[in-house]
Amino acid sequence: MMTLNPDRVEWRAECASTNTLLREQAEAGAPSGKVLVADRQTAGRGRCGRAWLSSPGESLTFSVLFRGKPVETLSGLSLAVGLALLQALEKLGARALSLKWPNDLLCRKNGKDAKLAGVLIECAGDAVIIGIGLNLKSFDLPEQATAGLSDCLDTPASPPALLAAIVRELDFMWADFVVRGFAPLRDAWQARHAGQGKSVRLVENGRVLAEGRYLGVDDNGALRLAAADGEQIFWAGDLSLRAGDA
Repeated sequence: MMTLNPDRVEWRAECASTNTLLREQAEAGAPSGKVLVADRQTAGRGRCGRAWLSSPGESLTFSVLFRGKPVETLSGLSLAVGLALLQALEKLGARALSLKWPNDLLCRKNGKDAKLAGVLIECAGDAVIIGIGLNLKSFDLPEQATAGLSDCLDTPASPPALLAAIVRELDFMWADFVVRGFAPLRDAWQARHAGQGKSVRLVENGRVLAEGRYLGVDDNGALRLAAADGEQIFWAGDLSLRAGDA
C-alpha cells in the first residue's frame, strides 16, 4: 500500500477550511509538500464563494502546499490538478470519469455526468495551495447532480490510501508543471473532458455571458467557445460551464 511520510501530513478531526488554515501555515513558513486533511470542514469555500462543507465518511477534504511558482504563470493549473486526480482514481480502479472546465471531476451516474470532486487553488506569495474535495458518497444538491466514489469504484479504498494515491499524482504533476506548464498536458485533458462539440453557455452569478459550441481549451487552459460571431476565449474565475439546454 502506498504511504505518505507522516511528518508531511496533518490530519484534523475538524477545522473551518483546510485551504484557509494551510495558507496561514504557509505564511508562517510551512514547507512545500505539506498536506492538511480535515474529517469535517465547517466553513470550507468553493469557487464563486460557494460553501464547501465536509463530513466524516462522506467526503475526503484536504489541501496541499507547493512552493516555487510565480502567480502569473499558473494558467491551466486547475485543469492539471483535475487530470492528476482523475489519473490517481483510475489507477485505483475507478471508471466512467471525465473532466469539466475549469475545476470539476465528473462521474457518469444514471446516464448523466455528476460532480464527484472539485478543486480550489489559492496563492500566497510563492506558495500555491491546492484544495480538493472528493465525495465518497453521493448527496443531493438543488443546483447540480453529485456522485460519490462508491458510484465508480467497486473496491472501497480507505481515506489514507486515497490520499496517498492522489498526493503521489499531484507530486508528479507539480514537478512537471513548474517546468513545462499546462501545454504538454492539454491533449490528455482534452481526451477526458466532457462536452466537446456540445452547445453550452457560460454564466456568472446567474447572468449568461456567452453561448456557443464547446471547443475545449487552448494551451494555457482557457476555454474555447465557438459563438455566433466567431471563436471566443474565456478564463477560469467566476465562470461556469453549463449545458446549453440546462
